Amino acid sequence: MEIRWLSILIDVPARHVDAARAFWTAVTDTTPGRPLGDEDEYLPLQPAEGDAYLCLQRVGRDTGGWHLDLHVDDLDAAATHATALGAALLNAVDGLRVLATPAGQPFCLIDEPPAGGGRRPAPPRFAGGRSLADQFCFDVPAGDFDREADFWAALTGWPRLRRAEEAGTEFDRIGVPERLPAQFLLQRLGADDSEGPHAHLDFSADDRDAEVDRHVALGAQVIRRTEGWTTLRDPAGLVYCVTGRPTGLRIT
Repeated sequence: MEIRWLSILIDVPARHVDAARAFWTAVTDTTPGRPLGDEDEYLPLQPAEGDAYLCLQRVGRDTGGWHLDLHVDDLDAAATHATALGAALLNAVDGLRVLATPAGQPFCLIDEPPAGGGRRPAPPRFAGGRSLADQFCFDVPAGDFDREADFWAALTGWPRLRRAEEAGTEFDRIGVPERLPAQFLLQRLGADDSEGPHAHLDFSADDRDAEVDRHVALGAQVIRRTEGWTTLRDPAGLVYCVTGRPTGLRIT
């Protein structure tokens, strides 16, 4: 199967959509696109340069979250491939298959081609320097970690990377082609994490402290600071990170 594009979905409860739209358009320097879906529940966030890959989705539950949409060339073949690798098919409608990984992380396959042909956006520049929302992190319970990493590598056909400087840490990577707008990180959760499989978005930044200050001024709250990243919560309650990775750096 060919993955033509990927989209990161920001799943937002209906009561928080206005606050989430104001925050995420400001923090990513994007503008709201034309609403999509039968009930206008999808709102693409259009960058100044390149094509949209972030999208707000209004959901009918009380809690938000994150998931991936993979734009594929053959939807039925891709869904069959995913289930053969251990994914569960949760729903099937025209143009969309909703699945869960072997550990239970939701994701979608869609046959909609990328708008504009799929041009990776350039990092926007702010007063504190450039930043970019350019990494999707899968947070995986330790017992499921290797199976999940192998699943994503087999599903996408991209290599599972174990970088020497990350050996022995809680991280692994999937080698996403540079033409796509975000890379994949897998983080092994500790034994004290009872939330189960989930995901979050990571920003790269020229100046992490300045970038965090900018997010806080726009309404985010700092949860935790570590040597390599700062964890924040947006006005809709979604957790994400600003990392110390240089802006736009693709790790291979």
